[in-house]
Amino acid sequence: MRIRPVLLSLLASIALVCTPAYAFETAPEVEEAQAAIVVDSSGSILWSKNVEREMGMASVTKVMTAVVALDSGMDLDTVCSIDYVDLGPYSQTAGFTSDDAPTLRDLLRVMLVYSGNDAACYVAQNVAGSVDEFVVLMNAKARELGMNHTHFANPHGLEEDGHYSTVEDLVILGRYALEHYPFIASTVRLPYTEAYCDGWYQTFSSTDYLLDVYQGALGIKTGSEKSGYCFLGAARRDGATLYTCVLGCDSDWGRWSDTMALLDWGYSVRTTRRVAASSWIIDIQPFAYDFRYSCPVRPSETTDIGYYNTGEGLSYEGVMVRDSVLAVPGQMVGAVSWAQGSNSVGTVLIVASPELSHMPSIGNVFALPLFSEEG
Repeated sequence: MRIRPVLLSLLASIALVCTPAYAFETAPEVEEAQAAIVVDSSGSILWSKNVEREMGMASVTKVMTAVVALDSGMDLDTVCSIDYVDLGPYSQTAGFTSDDAPTLRDLLRVMLVYSGNDAACYVAQNVAGSVDEFVVLMNAKARELGMNHTHFANPHGLEEDGHYSTVEDLVILGRYALEHYPFIASTVRLPYTEAYCDGWYQTFSSTDYLLDVYQGALGIKTGSEKSGYCFLGAARRDGATLYTCVLGCDSDWGRWSDTMALLDWGYSVRTTRRVAASSWIIDIQPFAYDFRYSCPVRPSETTDIGYYNTGEGLSYEGVMVRDSVLAVPGQMVGAVSWAQGSNSVGTVLIVASPELSHMPSIGNVFALPLFSEEG
């Protein structure tokens, strides 16, 4: 496909309004986390600390439990049996008993929202037949996702030898869960969930403090153990999604303040530029079905792109979809793709406007002297 000169001229003019990206001059003020990370929606690391340090991830584990359960294909309305497990006096449990008949949906919601450890065990038992068999599936999924510094020993996250991950691996999991599992994405944003448990209908509140206090918070999962408090989080503002993870915080508040510091910093180093407006006319092409009219060629919509001040500048590539100069209203004519380094940051579609412009008639060319019998 060839690139039309007029499109290249447009690109050159647009490039003038795009200032170069600058290197980060600041860093997030993380105070407690032994390991921390913030990445953008493409998975690019904006900032990290001890990114490959293997640590206990506590109940953040339950995100993988939900992923594996949903991968099984079991209907969410399947009624699950309860084979009671004793997880100790200090474990957060919902209190399901063998007389209860929760659905898989109930168990997953109580597990993700309230962080019920017993619910995680019952999910594993009903999906795979046993906790041990379910853990095999968890580790297989981790390998599939490229979580190379992660190993699961249980579905709930209680401390156990051989149960660890890294902040880098966990944001891989978090991005995957929110992008591919609508059930998880919607559940982790719930302020509470309800289920019939231990003989009565109960309300289970979310353990996620940020849902109430941070603009654009999307979840995902809390955790705590002897090695510290942790949180795998996400937020979306002004069209930009950021993912964070903190491990090994000294206090409950520390994981929240460190996460907010990561998110605030991530949004502070993001820049937005307008690269197209639907009102711009960038070319005029003849109307394919009547040469007395022409089609103005415009961007399909007003487009702002967001990028991060990482030191890499913006680049663009324009292509024409078709070689013909004749246009049909509404037809896509070309596209301009914008990137920062190897990461795509936006695409502008170029279309022929449905509003035709009148062009002066040149008359019937076959009536000119060249084609006249009298000529």
